[in-house]
Formats: sequence, structure tokens, C-alpha cells
Amino acid sequence: MTASVPGPDGKAAPAAQHYAAPLYEPDAPAGYVAPGMPGAPAPYAYAPLPAATPRRPNAGAALAAALGAAVVGALAYGFLMKALDREFGWLVIGLAAAVAWPLGKLGGRNPVLPVAGALLAALSLLLGQFFGVGLYLHQLTGASLGELYGQEFSVTLEGWKAVLEPMDALFYGIALFEGFVFTRRISA
Repeated sequence: MTASVPGPDGKAAPAAQHYAAPLYEPDAPAGYVAPGMPGAPAPYAYAPLPAATPRRPNAGAALAAALGAAVVGALAYGFLMKALDREFGWLVIGLAAAVAWPLGKLGGRNPVLPVAGALLAALSLLLGQFFGVGLYLHQLTGASLGELYGQEFSVTLEGWKAVLEPMDALFYGIALFEGFVFTRRISA
């Protein structure tokens, strides 16, 4: 920047400014402003994205999603039990993980959710066993599933008691434990 010199009228002219970019480019179109000069466009035309807001935990949505996962897991367990003609109690770890995932991811660190995860994992195992027994009884008796779970629920209950083994108590314990632990680990 240089000092201003008074003009013929006695007033000071504006100071001259020095630019690193050339002031005149012979092949430039009309209205062209060289980069670095006042009025030149910014090097990028996009505004920066706003910062993402953190997702707030929602215990209600977490419980609803976990209940849906428990029902879907129970149906899959019952179909698998019927298709393979035996019960696989170790699949309860998968049921517990399926229930714990939405609880931990959607619900956050709510202290009630691990207990709900334990109970929903055990409920999923129970419903899966009832569904598998109902499929067996449907094949044996020809009664519809609606009848087996409605008017003749006592038959389904007796069939479930008949296939219940002492090892099932261990699997219910695993369901409770893993449902609790998985939910706590996923929410951390």
C-alpha cells in the first residue's frame, strides 16, 4: 500500500492497492474478475454442512422394536424346531442378541432396558417353544393353529409340558443372562 497524494482539487485520492493477480488478462471475457481480486467468486460454491445432531435415546421405540424382534425370533425358532424335528436350546443366544440389539441401539443407557432385554429374551424362547409345539400338534391332530391357541390351549400347554426337559431350565437361565448382558454391552 502506498501513501495517498493530494490531487489538483486538494483532496486526497484513494491509496493504490497492489494485487498478486494480474489486473488485466487479454483473453478474458467481459466482466471477468481475476482470482484474488475483490468481487471474485469463492473457490467453492457449496456451503459447509451443518453438524449432525446426536440422536436422542428413545426407550419406547426401543421396547417396541425389541418386542417385534422377540416375536420374529420366536416364530423363526418354532419353525426351525419343527423343520429339524428337535429343539436347539443354544439358539437362545441368537434370540437374546436379536432382542438386545434394538434395545441397546435405540434406547441408550437406560437402566431399565437390560432387565427388559432379559425378560424379552426368555419370552421369545417361551413363545418359540409354544409355536413349535403348536406346529407339531397341528401336524398330528389336524387342528388349526387358531384352535390350538384358542379353545384348545390346554392341549398345547400339555404338549409343551411333555417336551419340556430339565435342560430347558438352563436355556431359560442363559436367555435371562445373555439378554441382560447383551443389552448392557450394546448400549455402552
